[in-house]
Amino acid sequence: MKQGNVITDTIDQIISDGVKRGILHLYTDDNILHGNHIMLKGREVVNFGSCSYLGLEFDPRLKEASKAAIDNYGTQFSESRAYVSIKLYRQLEELFDKVFDAPCVITPTTTLGHMANIPVLMSAGDAIITDQQVHNSVNTAVKLLNGGRTHIEVLRHNRMDLLEDRIKSLRGKHDKIWYLADGIYSMFGDTAPMNELYQLLDMYPQFYLYVDDAHGMSIQGKHGRGSVLNNRRFHPKMVLATSLAKGFATGGAVMVYPNKEMARRVRTCGGPLITSGPLQPAQLGAAVAAATIHLTEEIYSMQDELHERIKFTNLMLKKYHLPVIAENNAAIFFVGVHLPKVGYNMVRRMLEAGYYVNLGIFPAVPMKNTGIRFTITRLHTFSQIEEMIRTMAEELPKALKEEGVTYEDIYRAFKIPVPEQQLLDETVASVISQALSLKAYHYKSIYDIDKNDWNAIFKNKGTFDWDGLALLENSFQNNHQAENNWQFDYVIVKDIMTEKPVVASFFTTALWKDDMLSPADVSDNIETKRASDPYYFTSKVVSSGSLLTEGEHLFIDTSSPFWKDAMQLLFDQINTLQEKYNANSIVLRDFHHVDDEFESFLIDNGFFKTSMPDNNVVNNLNWNNSEEFYDSLSKNSKMHFRKNVRRYADQYEVEIGDYAVEKDVDDWYALYENVKNNSLELNTFTLPRKLFENIAHSQSWETMVVKLSPGNETKKTVAVVFSHIAGENYIPMIIGLDYTYNKDYKVYRQALYQVMMRAKILGKKKVLLGFSASIEKKKVGAVLSSTYAFTQIKDSYNAETLAVMSLAATTLTK
Repeated sequence: MKQGNVITDTIDQIISDGVKRGILHLYTDDNILHGNHIMLKGREVVNFGSCSYLGLEFDPRLKEASKAAIDNYGTQFSESRAYVSIKLYRQLEELFDKVFDAPCVITPTTTLGHMANIPVLMSAGDAIITDQQVHNSVNTAVKLLNGGRTHIEVLRHNRMDLLEDRIKSLRGKHDKIWYLADGIYSMFGDTAPMNELYQLLDMYPQFYLYVDDAHGMSIQGKHGRGSVLNNRRFHPKMVLATSLAKGFATGGAVMVYPNKEMARRVRTCGGPLITSGPLQPAQLGAAVAAATIHLTEEIYSMQDELHERIKFTNLMLKKYHLPVIAENNAAIFFVGVHLPKVGYNMVRRMLEAGYYVNLGIFPAVPMKNTGIRFTITRLHTFSQIEEMIRTMAEELPKALKEEGVTYEDIYRAFKIPVPEQQLLDETVASVISQALSLKAYHYKSIYDIDKNDWNAIFKNKGTFDWDGLALLENSFQNNHQAENNWQFDYVIVKDIMTEKPVVASFFTTALWKDDMLSPADVSDNIETKRASDPYYFTSKVVSSGSLLTEGEHLFIDTSSPFWKDAMQLLFDQINTLQEKYNANSIVLRDFHHVDDEFESFLIDNGFFKTSMPDNNVVNNLNWNNSEEFYDSLSKNSKMHFRKNVRRYADQYEVEIGDYAVEKDVDDWYALYENVKNNSLELNTFTLPRKLFENIAHSQSWETMVVKLSPGNETKKTVAVVFSHIAGENYIPMIIGLDYTYNKDYKVYRQALYQVMMRAKILGKKKVLLGFSASIEKKKVGAVLSSTYAFTQIKDSYNAETLAVMSLAATTLTK
């Protein structure tokens, strides 16, 4: 399954969970709306989710103007604006020219405005830098650019120091350098550092700014022109996009330009302005009335009323000690709750108490940065605001206790200091069933665990029986390279009454290449930079299993009534490891079959689903010799076998190395490096030579040496396969090849065939062929199975940057 589909599935799961819990996809029950109350499921609640910040939607002047427009022009005027627009459009554009004191173009929505602007204003010769938290509608428009030829990168949120560095680096390579940002960010309500951005605009001739000020429109600035232009001139190298569907209270959007020619070009060439429908008369009529109000002194009294409420809200949030993520002058507030399950719980509690608030959740925010987002409008009373915040402060501790989360978890997830008083008051939430029935055991080495006990838990599960893990511990410690020194941790959660394990796994903490699963073109580009900076785009990861193990790394006894409680104890252990080792990510892998209940449970706890490379397993070894193996293959695989395997078989010999001298290990390691350096399909660090020495002397591993006699030449070692032997499974983990002979003698295909023969000789029932080269493995009878991981990420910057790079690489390939 493609990664994009997996992300969509995760979003589907999250939103669907919210729908089932009765907090998303809601409809009002009201026949008539007035004020800031709405009816939801038969209950009247105060609406703290509206973005109509000035409450103009109920202004009789807008309502009458909308009705008059319908009377005069009908319910719609259905013609492209490239041909003809009704008179109201000209009136509105003239009014906005006065509001902004700059040329304007009206679009049906802000998203369509971005889609009209960005492909026209930005070209293949430009560089595009998007803020990490810029609105999704901006990123959607950026994806339309020039088939992937435009340089696009992501900047850490609001990091002006890094932005200046990038401007200096890019200015000699590109015509223009565009930075795309929001004036007020829609989730946390924090703002773009406009003063610093204007300084950069003045300092660097090639630097240009594109800002979406949807949440600033009307609530700040002269004539309500927004937060970006609040006490600030319109910069000649800036383009502004803003919405009419929030504080302005009508619908549509306005694009504002530094000169008439730029406005004309977008008006003429912007795709949605040629092919999309216009704003309809009712919206235009209301917009004309709203713009007229904006050009009067009345707009300032409305702004003042709103800002009195914003200031009061900030005071109340401090009074009640809620974990607010950003204090600002915007009308958006975000109270962190950490995990989706707490967010679901809190929205439900607030609804039951009579308040509707928004759930801020993935993909709008990172999974572990879930929060309660609420907005303040001019229609809210001071008593409504305080009562809502007081209720939230009362309900949050209950929700945290119910879900097994602490205030410290919240502050840590958002990387903000924990208030001293909060630390004093903090109590560790403990589920009674955990305390009475479960105990978590943590070990630092496999040598601390009884061999029979460990193998009983993970029998036939993969390459991580007791002996296999002992070898890994001995191989990935005390190495010169940081990436080859792993931390090992083992966690077993047991039922106290029965002493049986309910949940168990082992974890390695190591440096991973962030582009491990990225397209080869992306990794190739990054590897060029790693020539001078070996740890560029790498992160420390706490992972179940390791980069050299495959199989079911997580044992769960789902027949136990306490398995979810046991998983919570496991999560506590993992989170402790993440903090101890300062790791950026947690990865739980490899899952082949995930039921809805388990997937929902992981998502509630802050994990999102990602796709791994397909896994290859040969389950059918019900044959006795080479001929019977051939008979078991499909028609196409038989043809492949005759052409690429059988015809060369008599020129090969296979040896099983029981002991290796130093030169053997050197030769084998060189063959491994050939393969490692030949492919970026699974881009990992090079394994240490020590590992191969240990494998050569291990009783649970074997080394298959494949030798070729080309013509009458002396036998040459052309392939080596290192396989782990575990129970009923034969597991080839590492392969080395001499590519000199691969084309003429099909060395890799011969090695796969010999692996199958060896597994049969040893009486194994399965061959676990692992990731990559799936087409070749299918030809020896392997069956593909989709493999998934569940991931938590503290800092998503590298992942977001790689997503942009991967999109560009995919577009260019197409």
